[in-house]
Amino acid sequence: MKNRFLGIVCLLYTVIITYVWVFDKLKNFLAPQMQIYLKLSVFPLLLMSLILLFNRNSHYRFKWTDLILLLPIIMIIISSDGRLTESLAQNRMANYKENKVENKEKKKEKKETEEITEEKEETIEKVSEDAEIYFDINDENYQDLANYLTFAPKSDKFAGKTIKVKGFINKSQQYIPSGYFAIGKYSITCCAADAGFVGFIVKDNNLNLKENTWYEIEGTLTKSKDVAGYDILTITPKNIKNIDGSKEKQYVYPCYNYGDGKCKEMKKYDLAY
Repeated sequence: MKNRFLGIVCLLYTVIITYVWVFDKLKNFLAPQMQIYLKLSVFPLLLMSLILLFNRNSHYRFKWTDLILLLPIIMIIISSDGRLTESLAQNRMANYKENKVENKEKKKEKKETEEITEEKEETIEKVSEDAEIYFDINDENYQDLANYLTFAPKSDKFAGKTIKVKGFINKSQQYIPSGYFAIGKYSITCCAADAGFVGFIVKDNNLNLKENTWYEIEGTLTKSKDVAGYDILTITPKNIKNIDGSKEKQYVYPCYNYGDGKCKEMKKYDLAY
């Protein structure tokens, strides 16, 4: 009985993995570099299920505790297509350097340098709305450019450049300066369990955009300060349009393959660290 039950469980895992693989839903659960391991597991799982189902020489007895093996299957069914809700981003904004929020030594510096000069504001506002987009953010360069343009010290050389990005809106004041909001997606390093919000900080300008709603924003990169007084680049929006989030990829991934040219989306920019 126990062997037959385990055979059924292995077969269920085989069917589920094959389903999400064939219908391209693996990306909702695992980062690309991890998917190969799950795909390879299909074949030994199928073999194990056949052996266990047709093995008649078992003397093991079924235990109710064996039902715990069904728990991952139930969780997968409950999670539907594996997409996280946008509202979870407020609890997963690890990439916005929350450790700096309580840095009391930076409070004085923050007060002295919080506002950028009016001269720089005027220069940025003169950028044409029809200017060619310099940073056209896509899923391949999303995480790397979000982290670089938001936090890298030498990214300020791109102030005044135009940018276009899609994502959902988050307004958590714990991580975002007053008068700003963030637009971003979930970043996955390994699997959906470690997903965290990553994105770009945008000047609000009384736009009243709905939180957890998807938009496409075009604007200009502007030198500003984060909540702890550190220099960051934010987006001064020029064009904003609402988009259907169900048709957008919710997850983005870091690029590790610089050597073989797969990170060409990052290579084309002259980034200095």
